[in-house]
Amino acid sequence: MYYWVNQGKTYKEEKEGGYLWAPTRNSSGNSVFHWENMTKLEPNNIVLNYCKGYVIGYCIIESKYFLATQPKEFNVDVDWENEGYMVHAKYFLFSKPLDIKTVYDQIEQYLPSKYSPLNKTGNPYKIKANQGYLYKSNRNITKTVFNLAKVYLDDYDEFKNTVNEDPVEYNTPKQTTREGLVTSRIGQGEYRQRILRRWNFKCAVTEVSIKEILIASHIVPWRESNNQERLDVDNGLLLSPTYDALFDRYLISFDDNGQILLSKSMNKIDFSKLGITGKEKIDNLTIGNKKYLKRHREKLINL
Repeated sequence: MYYWVNQGKTYKEEKEGGYLWAPTRNSSGNSVFHWENMTKLEPNNIVLNYCKGYVIGYCIIESKYFLATQPKEFNVDVDWENEGYMVHAKYFLFSKPLDIKTVYDQIEQYLPSKYSPLNKTGNPYKIKANQGYLYKSNRNITKTVFNLAKVYLDDYDEFKNTVNEDPVEYNTPKQTTREGLVTSRIGQGEYRQRILRRWNFKCAVTEVSIKEILIASHIVPWRESNNQERLDVDNGLLLSPTYDALFDRYLISFDDNGQILLSKSMNKIDFSKLGITGKEKIDNLTIGNKKYLKRHREKLINL
């Protein structure tokens, strides 16, 4: 399934925390369709991210919804209740944001007549996001936007089917579990800052220091970690996007000396095209890093 989310004031917090969140009701006690759409999200759904005049990327849903209080890092003046719907999501940025007018001209024919995420008004016309959060979309819209961003949806689907783990059954957490889980997930904003400081604001492998593209990558994934492990700085590496993507999919790992390990399932020529020689190394691994990397290496794809 495909969706579109309008995230004007909360995109940064939601991206850094790795989630989507919407209230269940407004201050009058009324629910609205674009918030209730959160309950329809499923793992591996694709959601386009719109923010302040641009489609800036997309996210992949990683869980079914559960109830959660409004994230503490939200700093907005809003007219809604504190209880809300939350899902876990992994965010991806386009290489260049897409102007909404350019996008609209390409997807207008695919937009629904009712509950569209975008609105065309005036003469000469202007394109504005409708006042709502999460909208149902469709494959034609998503594929068109991906093509504009030079990200190809068909390639993504094929990659997902061959590499990603099968989605697991997700049970809505009980009250006590929910509080711990939500607190941990929301803590990822602070977690990223701690990982940035731990690695001196540089990629652990390449020492690239473009903070905006660096990713706080869990060594043992969130879904396989307990609450303490999820926020343990030793369970994190700061990686540039190429290394993060390969590491996340167990196509590379690192030994206790920090030496890179390459998956045998991937051609060395392809590694070379990505600028990876097999001689790369991470310095300054802690004992804790090594503990988590041992678990990561057990899943290195060597088919």
